[in-house]
Amino acid sequence: MALKSDGTVVSWGCGYYLQCIVPSGLSGVTAIAIGNYHSLALKGDGTVVAWGCGAPGYDAGQCRVPSGLAGVTAIAAGASHSLALKGDGTVVAWGCGYDSGQCSVPTDLAGVTAIAAGSFHSLALKGDGTVVAWGCAGTSNYAQCSVPSGLAGVTAIAADQVQSLALKGDGTVVSWGCSFFFTFGQCGVPSGLAGVTAVAAGYYHSLALKADGTVAAWGCGSGFDSGQCSPPSGLSRVSAIAAGEHHSLAVIELTNQAITFDPIPNKTYGRDPDFTAGATSSSALPISFAAKGSCTVNGATVHLRLAGSCTVTASQPGDASYNAAADVSRTFAIATAPVAPPPASRPPVAPTPRVSARCRVPNVVGKRVASAKRTIAGRHCRTGKVGYAYSRKRKKGIVISQSRPPGRLLPARSKINLVISRGRKR
Repeated sequence: MALKSDGTVVSWGCGYYLQCIVPSGLSGVTAIAIGNYHSLALKGDGTVVAWGCGAPGYDAGQCRVPSGLAGVTAIAAGASHSLALKGDGTVVAWGCGYDSGQCSVPTDLAGVTAIAAGSFHSLALKGDGTVVAWGCAGTSNYAQCSVPSGLAGVTAIAADQVQSLALKGDGTVVSWGCSFFFTFGQCGVPSGLAGVTAVAAGYYHSLALKADGTVAAWGCGSGFDSGQCSPPSGLSRVSAIAAGEHHSLAVIELTNQAITFDPIPNKTYGRDPDFTAGATSSSALPISFAAKGSCTVNGATVHLRLAGSCTVTASQPGDASYNAAADVSRTFAIATAPVAPPPASRPPVAPTPRVSARCRVPNVVGKRVASAKRTIAGRHCRTGKVGYAYSRKRKKGIVISQSRPPGRLLPARSKINLVISRGRKR
């Protein structure tokens, strides 16, 4: 299960069980926890959402969040129980249909700053750096509740099936439990392990995140090695860890990168050829370019389309090791190439004087006004005064007479007066 920065949850795996079916619309999540058969989410408003528990025979009440539970600051999930740490430093537990005492929170427990849930036990870290454990009843007692005498200065805790882990303020790790036949080396903290900033506990193994961003893993003995104790070669820049039954997870902090893109000089359309945009990334990953304005870009080759201005933007989206770089844009002007004067040996040609066409009067009698005006203009004449008269022969809006006889040749833009029919007088 993964908590995203936008407060949503992604879950995968699970097969037969239902703890991977994240409730629709779940958002605003600030922390997550996953048990054997259920999942928990802590929301920003201090409430808890639980799901899973649907497989027959695996519902021990661990999904039934107590009514009115609020003010929660941390959560933890075990095999059949759930824990919530409240803002007042007290702990609430529920579930435990398969009761080994892990839900029996000590009555005087207070001042708690962190919690952890194993399969059948619970841990609480107090503000004074000490650890309290409960549960481990009957056949579920593998000494994981036997907190070492004098343990103090603890800053973080983790728990699973048979082991408990404590991270001390000096960066060292203390482990206990693992008694009887469930010893797979998960309590055998590597000699010299130091500089630890976080711990996680799986069924057969334990993990430690070091300050240098690397991960240490131990356990996986007695034929229960599924590779969960073998961090990938070169794993670094790790910011968080989690441990499952047969697998391990690490969140990798991606490295930032930047783009170097020199300014582009102004260009001249029609004179300057295509050119290559020169930008590089600090990661040495390839750069992509986009153009806007009076140019285009193909790969890294910029082509001038016309005069104006152009903006070329360099981008690098990142990869599994690098964050996306911030885009860098460069804008340049594109001028028009000057027109060359005619050769000195060839004198400029004088412009041909324009001869105005003459007005040849058309016959527009019988035409509608708009058609008559267009015809007059087409003959290089102008429509003059327009009068109106009643007519027994012509419909309304029809030219019934014109002032210039058709076919006559007049100076250009001579006026032709028109009389328009009003129709019959009533």
